[in-house]
Amino acid sequence: MKPTMYVLMLGTLALFTCNIANAFTSLVVISKPVSTTTIKNPNPLSLISAKQFLTLTPQKFQELTGKKMNIIQRLEFKMLQHKVRKMVRRGEVVTMADVQKKFDDIGSMNVLGFLLGLVLGPVGVVIALILKETGDVGSDVVKWSLYGLLVWLAIVLVVILL
Repeated sequence: MKPTMYVLMLGTLALFTCNIANAFTSLVVISKPVSTTTIKNPNPLSLISAKQFLTLTPQKFQELTGKKMNIIQRLEFKMLQHKVRKMVRRGEVVTMADVQKKFDDIGSMNVLGFLLGLVLGPVGVVIALILKETGDVGSDVVKWSLYGLLVWLAIVLVVILL
């Protein structure tokens, strides 16, 4: 294959793995406080049980939350359903507020961890592990440093093959 094909494949992989749709835009709306009688439940998942959550499709979840999901978020939704299914099988108590928080946390990217893995490679992952052990950062830094390491390895592999 030509080197340009490798670059295109790597670029496509990077495009699909990084969810940066909201990275550059922000909208601040200041409005008058609404009376408490008109505020609806901000967490629509708190109205359903874990078994009902497991039967949801991504389309039904979009209708329930009112937010459109992209392909990556749909995959994350299915992974979250799998985790909840495992928790139910083990007999753990599943609160839907925790499920909503996990779903919101899955889509957020930790740039520090990703850059550690991408720029420093295996050394960056070790640094992320040390930072996690000292309590300075959360476990998501280690996860994203591993993702950065994978991209680093792909780049090194492409350079070696050329």
